[in-house]
Amino acid sequence: MQWVLASIFVCGASIFASCSKGGDVIYEPDPADEASTSPLVAVIYDPNALGDRGYNDLIYQGVEKAARKYHLRTMQLSPLTVDEGLAYLQMMFQSMSAAEDSIRRLFIVAAASYDDYLRKNNSRLESNPYADLLYLETATPLAGKGSTLYLSYFGAMFEAGAIAPVEATDVLLVGANPKAKTIAAAIQGFTDGFQYSPIEVSETTEKKLVTVYLSDEVSGGFAVADTTVMQLMNSVEWNDDRHLLVPVCGGSATVFHRFSEMLDLYDYVGIDSVATSSHCNFSIVKHIDRAVQQCIEQWLSPEGMPKHQTFGLADDYTGVVIHPYTEDSKMRFERSLSKELRQSIHQEAIRKEAEYEN
Repeated sequence: MQWVLASIFVCGASIFASCSKGGDVIYEPDPADEASTSPLVAVIYDPNALGDRGYNDLIYQGVEKAARKYHLRTMQLSPLTVDEGLAYLQMMFQSMSAAEDSIRRLFIVAAASYDDYLRKNNSRLESNPYADLLYLETATPLAGKGSTLYLSYFGAMFEAGAIAPVEATDVLLVGANPKAKTIAAAIQGFTDGFQYSPIEVSETTEKKLVTVYLSDEVSGGFAVADTTVMQLMNSVEWNDDRHLLVPVCGGSATVFHRFSEMLDLYDYVGIDSVATSSHCNFSIVKHIDRAVQQCIEQWLSPEGMPKHQTFGLADDYTGVVIHPYTEDSKMRFERSLSKELRQSIHQEAIRKEAEYEN
């Protein structure tokens, strides 16, 4: 029986699969092959998430780096739709709960789209002492088996909002959707920072911040067609007196960056990783790759992963990187943002993040 999965990324050593009489996919280790009995790390993403050159690709890199270091097998699943992702989830829970060998398996869920299913089914893994679960980017721990990890973006976004007036006093803040908690926190953080900013602007200049969302669905807005972005960026509503684009929208941010370069309408802020461009002079970074690698190392240790972990600006898992591309922009930052002021903003952002998260 042939097993075919669309958009499946399989890395590391080979993964052996066969089908039971009932048609369920299971993993069958070969005792004679040492590679097939090494620990397995499987990851499932939101639909079309891999290839975003940001957050999801960083997770991928963190998993593969840990795999090379500790000789792990990996399987990374990037579904085309939510339904396909749910089918992957069902397959993984079935195979991991039914496994009768002593091979260690870690299932990482990097997708808020499957929250409801995950919380209703994670207890199924309790039947297998060698199976474990890591759910990324949720502030709410799992009831029952499994660990959770949350990287707060509020502080880094607050710091970026406070720095933004160096670049522009007219900002367009684009969120994937208002229902995803991580997006809501990021949008709120940037907004609060922009309003707080101690950077002096001309008395005749009015600071303007406009916030728009790409979708109303909790899993929406993270992947947007090129034609949609082109229409939005060419519309009068979007272009009028807004000079800095802050796209907090997952893989869609890459599309906005590309059209910003092509159309020369906006400067923009890099999101999740450093963006190198004459149109981008600072980036907001999230070191989810380091966080995931640390969780895998904890999982391999005798102590195992903590039930829940939260990291943020104070822990250096998020931050703002200033990288002015031109001499003019470098001088503008140096003139408006002294080391003392930058440090003051940073400390205020740490304080605000702690206040927000508590």
